[in-house]
Amino acid sequence: MLAWTAVWDFSLFPLFLFILGSTAIYARPLFQNYSTGYAFLVLLPAAILGMRILEKSILFWPGIFLYAFIFYLLAGIKNYHFIKRSRLYYLAAILIFYSIYIEFFLSDKSEWFLLKYGAAIFASFLLFREWLKLISAFSFPKRELLAAGVAAFLVAQLLWAAALLPVGFISSANLMLLFTFALADFLFKHFTGGISREFLIQHLVFFLILAGLIFWSSSWALTI
Repeated sequence: MLAWTAVWDFSLFPLFLFILGSTAIYARPLFQNYSTGYAFLVLLPAAILGMRILEKSILFWPGIFLYAFIFYLLAGIKNYHFIKRSRLYYLAAILIFYSIYIEFFLSDKSEWFLLKYGAAIFASFLLFREWLKLISAFSFPKRELLAAGVAAFLVAQLLWAAALLPVGFISSANLMLLFTFALADFLFKHFTGGISREFLIQHLVFFLILAGLIFWSSSWALTI
């Protein structure tokens, strides 16, 4: 359905059918356990924008199958087809995060920057919020809401800083993905009681080394 919509250049009627059809497939059975509903709502615009970017490139079909794979994971988690649901949701969320970051850094920053920036932050909040609900052994909605808000705030700070860096969009997206991965791992350890001094030191070293590699491999270009 996504490929068919892209072939028709995302005109209004095919786009409407894509949204309607994917929602109908995801929502079955109706009114039961929308545990990945936020991720699905984020995936729809991310997939549409992502395929508009890829529609005339050699990555068209890999992009189609990637977004279809994410949709498959979300639908399977929703309907309890998988055992380790939180881990698979984490994989789906990381892929969605990466798609959002690439689309954000590829976009024209001179037009509607605050709208694009706000949408990326809101999407990150929804993804963190939903993932924390899946990994929590007990139900602490206020605690999960606060943790998701703090995580989205931290993502917002680094996203703004990364947007100012004179590096390519891939390097910026990789840096944001690394930060998101480290932040999600910290939240997981926090909610499962596994934070220790060794954990913090190891992850700090891990982050600094990979961040250094990203900066080292980037093409720096200052423009005036």
